Amino acid sequence: MKIIILVSLFFLQFQTSDLVGKWSFSKYESSKNLDNESKAIANNAFSKFSFEFRNDATYDMTKNRKKENGTWKTEAGFITTINSDGFTDKIKFNQKHKDTLRLEIEAGEFIVFNRDQ
Repeated sequence: MKIIILVSLFFLQFQTSDLVGKWSFSKYESSKNLDNESKAIANNAFSKFSFEFRNDATYDMTKNRKKENGTWKTEAGFITTINSDGFTDKIKFNQKHKDTLRLEIEAGEFIVFNRDQ
């Protein structure tokens, strides 16, 4: 019961406008027991990942030098993006600080972004 209340309080305090802005990859985190080589490979895979969420619900994203754009929204702890080709992606998030965003890409695996200044 306490967990449900804490999670609810987090989402009541979180505003969609908190995501608006430019974000760049900071680091890969995992609760899995990965060796250093696997961690380095994951960090390298995400190193060129950045995005910008705008107030008008549009976004631009760069993943490994591939550019993507479309629309976005938040709902119940997820960011949903719909790119210009109609592909939908839903990613679980939690924001640790105003300028740090942590996205769960798989159970126990996270990519952390910092807000660009």
